[in-house]
Amino acid sequence: MLYIRPMLHVRIVSPQGSTDRVLEILERTESVCNLIVLPGSARRPAGDVLLCDVPREDASVVLADLRSLGIHHDGSIAVEAIETELSDGMERAADAARGSASDAVVWEEVTKRTSESAELSFSFALFMVLAALIASVGIFLDSAILIVGAMVVGPEFGPIAGICVAVLERRRDLAVRSARALGVGFPLAIAAVIVAALIFRATGLTSEDFATQDHAFVELISKPDFFAFFVAFCAGIAGMLSLRRRSRRR
Repeated sequence: MLYIRPMLHVRIVSPQGSTDRVLEILERTESVCNLIVLPGSARRPAGDVLLCDVPREDASVVLADLRSLGIHHDGSIAVEAIETELSDGMERAADAARGSASDAVVWEEVTKRTSESAELSFSFALFMVLAALIASVGIFLDSAILIVGAMVVGPEFGPIAGICVAVLERRRDLAVRSARALGVGFPLAIAAVIVAALIFRATGLTSEDFATQDHAFVELISKPDFFAFFVAFCAGIAGMLSLRRRSRRR
């Protein structure tokens, strides 16, 4: 039959001496199927190659068990999505998995994606500066479109999500990298806006009697109330859900 439920293909390079324990984990997991063992096939790193398919619902559990053996230190674990599969066996394996495929979260994928977006880089700093400059013009013009556009351009969600994942998984390295990105990105953006505002005033593009009281959006941003917090909270949840859904589509 045509299998359309989401599955992941796992390739494991197991160092010699660890393969029996890896097989024990995979064979006792009812949702694992298409298990293949290729003794001594790997060369760098050296070891045995094991291939298997697992539903997304059980992927994090299986990967956590494999990591507990330290396979990722001396060997490797690779995961990729299966787009289409013709197999009744995979249907039975998916039925043995717990939870819903549509809500399944592979935390290793989420961690990897947040780690990538939490890096301090030239492009990250540039996007922060550009977003802040767009927002500053939106404030001067009292334009909601420009302010929302700046929110879209701004890359700060990645490090913020990285800190959340780091707290959940107790990843100090991820927390430090995320905090460094925010600690450098925001001051750069603020400095760029100050310089731009001074240039705008010096060239007469903005009036010297500019007052935030005359701009409703400035007041909303500078004096957040309960509804602003509520909207930010809901937006954060939506962002995490979109991060998970992007991981599913990979």
